[in-house]
Amino acid sequence: MAARDNYILSRDLDASLRLDCQHLLAKMYTGYTLHPQIPVVPSMKIAEIGTGTGIWLLDLASQLPSTVVLDGFDISDGQFPHESNLPSNVKLSIMDSFDQVPPELVGKYDVVHLRFWVCIVRGNNVEKLINHAKALLKPGGWIQWEEANLGRILTNGEEAKQFLQAAKLVLKSLEFDFGWIEALPNTLEGHGLEVVDFKTGRIPPSLVPLIIKTVLAGWFEILDAAYKTQCQSLPPEKETKDILLRVVEALKDGAAYYWTPLSLLARKTAGTALEA
Repeated sequence: MAARDNYILSRDLDASLRLDCQHLLAKMYTGYTLHPQIPVVPSMKIAEIGTGTGIWLLDLASQLPSTVVLDGFDISDGQFPHESNLPSNVKLSIMDSFDQVPPELVGKYDVVHLRFWVCIVRGNNVEKLINHAKALLKPGGWIQWEEANLGRILTNGEEAKQFLQAAKLVLKSLEFDFGWIEALPNTLEGHGLEVVDFKTGRIPPSLVPLIIKTVLAGWFEILDAAYKTQCQSLPPEKETKDILLRVVEALKDGAAYYWTPLSLLARKTAGTALEA
């Protein structure tokens, strides 16, 4: 049976560039690619679900021994680099991260990385995703997660405030609810994972220009996809897109529209049983 692909964003060249820019943003915000509390050993195995362009794994490959296994999974290979550009220890494959983990992958990995699932998880239901990530982990393994909290948007300027109201209507029409993001540490602990590091708060001023550009680029993708659904609860298309264009124009005057970042590290306790 084909995987269920409900991805609302694009997978074209511009979207791939946005993902790579978001990697740079996350790395500059957190200060690392692999969390420094995760011990590195030559035999370790690392997985990324929702790998997209594979940029996190490619960055990691340049920092770790070539004996480390680096596996990336995504529901689509539409943004995978050509295999000729992959290091020998990096492998990218198709897998639905809301489905059961294949038996051969259960309990295989020392680290599972997740990033920016905010426009994939719908209806506030993150349970299947967490169960999938947890099943991939060995007992004692680590979950590293960076997220964009679209429930906490910071704005500056009248244009950005107007767009915020329209954006809320669009996201509601698409059945996005971001309550799961702020609850993520408690939810992971409820799944038997120990949260050992957690960071959230405003993005540093030096990173604001980059985050604004990636956020607004993403919104052009979201609006294009949203209005193809012809959902009756959407605000008027031309009006909404015009407001977004006005936000872009107003950036030179100090306008701002961006989300609050969140990052955490959690560990699967050594006594936790393997599960599919």
